[in-house]
Amino acid sequence: MFKKKFGQNFLINDTLTDQIIELENIKNKNILEIGPGNLALTKKIIQKKPKNFFALEIDNDLVVKHQNFEHAQHIINKDALKIDEYKLFNKKKFSIISNLPFNISAQLLIKWLKIQNKYNCIENMILMFQKELAERIIADINTKKYGRISILSSAFFKIEKKLEIGKKNFYPIPNVDTVVLKFTALKKNKIKDENFHKLEKITQIFFNERRKINTKKINKIFTQDQINKWKLYNYFKKRPENLSRDTYYFFTSIL
Repeated sequence: MFKKKFGQNFLINDTLTDQIIELENIKNKNILEIGPGNLALTKKIIQKKPKNFFALEIDNDLVVKHQNFEHAQHIINKDALKIDEYKLFNKKKFSIISNLPFNISAQLLIKWLKIQNKYNCIENMILMFQKELAERIIADINTKKYGRISILSSAFFKIEKKLEIGKKNFYPIPNVDTVVLKFTALKKNKIKDENFHKLEKITQIFFNERRKINTKKINKIFTQDQINKWKLYNYFKKRPENLSRDTYYFFTSIL
């Protein structure tokens, strides 16, 4: 029985599963999966011989169902939003491969961005999102979908669209298509670790009213001295979507 509350939509196309697995070098790497579900990805990950592998499954019924699976010891009955991945891998670097539960995919991504900001412990992420969210994550400046999630994500990762998967490749069939994105850790983060909360605050203020020009927003965040010193009045007549990612990262450094 599939449980809507856990955002369960299981990938049933074996060819697509192979394509997803090939996006990451798994052998001798630490690999994390969220929501192993029907084990479509799980089995193929294990075949590639990772150094350490854990699959987090919140649905106890699925954990029980898979208890006779020969690698059942790798499936942990835990909530992915509450576990400490950094400690799970003994403070070693790891990668994530997952068909994310739709209902918490954005929350998980933000959680992992915060982990990367603090520890720089994630090497790569191969993640499947609902198409609309994926498009917001990779959206660029001067587009309607460009916003907080793309700015926050790009502070730590290079993000590439790899696969677009139609909804009929899942069971039960979801209402939307999905997209697989590859996140590759930057050699150097775009912001200092102590500035992540500033970036969250700044982007929230700017994009809460994304159609309005930036004058009031800049005056709300910065002092008049800061505005004058850094010539922030040059951004007054623009809208939030007209400012580059680097501009927002710059804002965190002067706040």
